[in-house]
Amino acid sequence: MGAWQITKKDLWLLVQDRRTLFLLVALPLVFVAILGTSTGRLFATLDSAKLIKLDVFDDDHGEIAANFISQLQAVKDVLVVVVENHDEGRKRLEDGRCNLLVSVGPRFQQRVDELKLFDVFDLQNGKLAAGPESLDISIESGASLGTMAGVFRQLVFDSALSTVARPVLRRDKLAARHMETQKARRMEQEAERQAQPPAEKSPGLPTSQDLASAVAPAAGSPRPSYVYQQLVPSYTVMFAFFLVNIMAHSFISERNLGTLRRLRMAPILPVELLAGKTIPFLVISLVQSGLLFLFGRLLFGMSWGDQPWLLLPVMFCNSLAATALGLLLSTLVRTESQVSAYANFLVISTAGISGCFLPRDMLPELMQKISLATPHAWALIAYQQILTRAHPDLATIGQCCIWLAGYAAAYFALGCWRFQKLD
Repeated sequence: MGAWQITKKDLWLLVQDRRTLFLLVALPLVFVAILGTSTGRLFATLDSAKLIKLDVFDDDHGEIAANFISQLQAVKDVLVVVVENHDEGRKRLEDGRCNLLVSVGPRFQQRVDELKLFDVFDLQNGKLAAGPESLDISIESGASLGTMAGVFRQLVFDSALSTVARPVLRRDKLAARHMETQKARRMEQEAERQAQPPAEKSPGLPTSQDLASAVAPAAGSPRPSYVYQQLVPSYTVMFAFFLVNIMAHSFISERNLGTLRRLRMAPILPVELLAGKTIPFLVISLVQSGLLFLFGRLLFGMSWGDQPWLLLPVMFCNSLAATALGLLLSTLVRTESQVSAYANFLVISTAGISGCFLPRDMLPELMQKISLATPHAWALIAYQQILTRAHPDLATIGQCCIWLAGYAAAYFALGCWRFQKLD
């Protein structure tokens, strides 16, 4: 009996356990769908799903205040809801139905009328130095924003500033004259452009219109969501390492049945025996990873990047590291209870350290360095290069694959050494 016969036997046994195979694919999809729903991104084609919910209460009811609200509504990925009174907005903020409450006070128009051109251009020394409160605008944030509250406060202030700048400029005679001159000049240029015949395009020199149409997604096509560019690879990596649990249970079962002892007595090298036991799980891991990325594309509209073929070596090296770690763990545990305790602790702790639960760029700098001690982190770095960069760095991806292969070789070598020590 050789490694190939052992591989075929174990692969056949795994295929017969259809419930386990179903869970290996369905469980990560359920996790991705739940987290995607919690961020408002269940389907990438739902453009109305917004990440930030902003409530506005208008106590001024003036034209400029209405323009300010329109300016906020034009901000991408922000859902603006106009509430009838401040108490309703506060209640929605407290129960989590909105993330930010912006109140336009009754003296908003008066504050705008008092502004001079100097105040608009010198924010540090003018009347707008105090920020939104200078315009009688109050901003309250919910606990969900955390440290990001300051960023959205600045976004609201910038929208207010761009709204009030125009009426202030109109009141300034010199600035108003300059604006009228610029407007007349633009109208003349537009009339001249329309009067000229369309210019012939030079071959090989695309116009800006051509570039815009090439970059813009086709009508009706799903727009890739950045959320799933993070979730799908993160849970693909994490659930690849869930196989260590199944591998360890398989080894314990064969040890209890005496099958493993008989295999060790057969005329086959320990390395061949362990390779035959490991390859079936490697195949299952590769199929699992491929299906998760396929479903991520079909169900969630995620993008595979500009060079999808780069995903293949990362998938293979990550699955190789995961199955080799499963082999090592299988030679360390003795009982079913040890498998459940050690395997679950190992999988969950390494996933948390490496950045599978949170994007790596959100981890503290020290934690990012510590996470490099796990193979998960190297797989995530490679996936991030492929899925979120316009031009992936091949050197970085190659380095990640080398590290993953190195982890796999080290785990497999230690597993072979431990296997020879078994009773």
